[in-house]
Amino acid sequence: MKEINKQPLRVALLCTGVDGHRGGIETFFDECFKGLKEAEGIDVVLCRGPGKTSVGEFAIPCLLRNHRPAKWLGVLLRRNSYIVEQLTAFPFFARFVRQWKPDIIFYSDSNHGFLLHRWRKQMGVDYKLLFSNGGPCHPPFSRTDFVHQVAPLYKEEALTAGEPDAKHIMVPYGIQPPENVIFLNESERKTQRSRLNLPPDRKLAVSVGWLSATHKRMDYTIREIAALGENRPHLAMVGRMDETTPPIIALARELLGESGFTAVSVPYDRVADYYQAADVFVLSSLFEGFGRVFLEALGQGLPCLIHDHPVMHYVLGDEGQYGDFSQPGNLSGLLRSTLDIPLRLEDQRRRHEIVQARFSWEALRSAYVQMFQQVAATPIP
Repeated sequence: MKEINKQPLRVALLCTGVDGHRGGIETFFDECFKGLKEAEGIDVVLCRGPGKTSVGEFAIPCLLRNHRPAKWLGVLLRRNSYIVEQLTAFPFFARFVRQWKPDIIFYSDSNHGFLLHRWRKQMGVDYKLLFSNGGPCHPPFSRTDFVHQVAPLYKEEALTAGEPDAKHIMVPYGIQPPENVIFLNESERKTQRSRLNLPPDRKLAVSVGWLSATHKRMDYTIREIAALGENRPHLAMVGRMDETTPPIIALARELLGESGFTAVSVPYDRVADYYQAADVFVLSSLFEGFGRVFLEALGQGLPCLIHDHPVMHYVLGDEGQYGDFSQPGNLSGLLRSTLDIPLRLEDQRRRHEIVQARFSWEALRSAYVQMFQQVAATPIP
């Protein structure tokens, strides 16, 4: 058994998409490093893609997925640019592993784990692989040593499928909610909407995520808001755009009119501007691995209208407003009743405090350290 108390465990957080592609997983690993770098008992390094680094970070040369060379090489290899990013990063990360000799490699991009599992003996470093299952992926988990489950549903699914209990450790995603969040009243929200070139005198529903009909189901959101008629809120869709986005924008133009919606992709630190301007948060996905975006919206004091699913219940509890979003008319009904209720300061504060108490790094730091220590002390199942 590893002597885990004599020296700090060396934990490499591996996520080449940090800054290059700002999705939920990338944001989690960036905040995980910041939340754990001062924790006792572990020595943490964030291994990220090329770019500017700070103390405790290691930049891995690679072809980033959203750059043209990765897309071109992906066409030649018949792989997508996301896989190209991880394939081109592997030789450089392998050199880092040989030099630093981490005890644990904590990652969420499956192809990183497959390569590290395949070449572990050749690399000559006795590391353990801990896969953070935020996707989510489903069993079997045959090419990793341990699995960080972020919601009870997926741990139960793995155990039901015959996975060993010792292999799966349940700790929710951590998040860093804004410490000095300012909750705006109705007049101030109107001013904020004007700053963002949004209609100041209309209610605002914000939906944050991939602007696509796939998974986030922005098409369903558009149709449900259109069903509210003339008094419907303005819809702000904020998130990643790709080749699947133009049909979404075309549908919004058709059903909501040019002035009835906004579609933008902004840096992560500007998404909060849209939360502050909004009256309600909506997301029409029928499942999530965890849903950090729910905590972002809740931490900004917004009511959250979401699909009735066990993971959403775990994350939001009594603060979520649930409906069967597989059926037409259910989101529009929730929107109608929610927008009739004024957004009160005491409700906003309560929602923020719930996120702080359950999911902040201050609340979860010790649980993550214990997870790493448990992995280090447990033989590979």
